[in-house]
Amino acid sequence: MSASTETKKFSAYLSFDDEADQWTVRSVDISHTGVLHKVTYPDRPSLREVFVPEVAETVLSHLEGISRSGEMLSNPDFRLALPGVTFERLRLHTKFSDVRGREGSFWFGAHEGQPLAGLRQYAEVLLKVPELGSLAIHAIDRVIIPALNIVSSVKGGLRSTQNVEIFEDYTGRLVQEADDLIMYAELVKRLVENQKEQKSGSTELDSVRTAMKLVEGTRC
Repeated sequence: MSASTETKKFSAYLSFDDEADQWTVRSVDISHTGVLHKVTYPDRPSLREVFVPEVAETVLSHLEGISRSGEMLSNPDFRLALPGVTFERLRLHTKFSDVRGREGSFWFGAHEGQPLAGLRQYAEVLLKVPELGSLAIHAIDRVIIPALNIVSSVKGGLRSTQNVEIFEDYTGRLVQEADDLIMYAELVKRLVENQKEQKSGSTELDSVRTAMKLVEGTRC
C-alpha cells in the first residue's frame, strides 16, 4: 500500500465518570503502515493516564468548551507537533444516553510519523530507540499491539462477544504472520546487540538493514 493511498486514523472513544468527575478512555483506534489496531482499556483509565501530556491536556481543554450531553467541535487549523509524530485537524464529539450515560470521542484528521508516540505506554520507548527506524515501528505494529490486545481481551473476560472477537482477530493476525514475526524478532535482536557495540558504520548493521529491506520487499 503506497503512502499516497494509505488510510491513517487516530481516534479515541471516551466515557465520563460522574463519580470521579473525569473523562475515561474505552479504546483507541490507530491505523498506520496499512494495519488497523484497536487498543482497548477494560479498566477505563483517565485521559492523562493513556495519552502523553500534550495530547491529554489539549483534548481536555477542548472538551471543557463543549456540552457533555451532546455537541460536535471541529478545529481544522489544529496542529500539534510531538517528538516522533505530528497530529492535525482535531475533531471532538460528545453525546448522552440513558443507558450508557455521557460518552465522547475525538480524532485527528491527519497525522505524520508514528502515531503510537501519542500514547504514554509507547512514547518513552519510541524515543529511546529512534535509530531502529521502520524496523521498530513494524515490530510494534505487527507484534506488540496485537499481543497487548489479546492480553486486554483476556483481562476483560472472554464472556462478552466484543472481547471474543478481539481475541480471535488478533490471534489470527499473529498466526498468519508467524514467519515474518520470527524474522522481525531476529532482526531487532541483532540491531540491539550491534547498538551496544558501535554507534554507526557497522558492516553487520548495514547487512541487517539490507535484510530488512528485502523483508519489506516481499510484503509488497
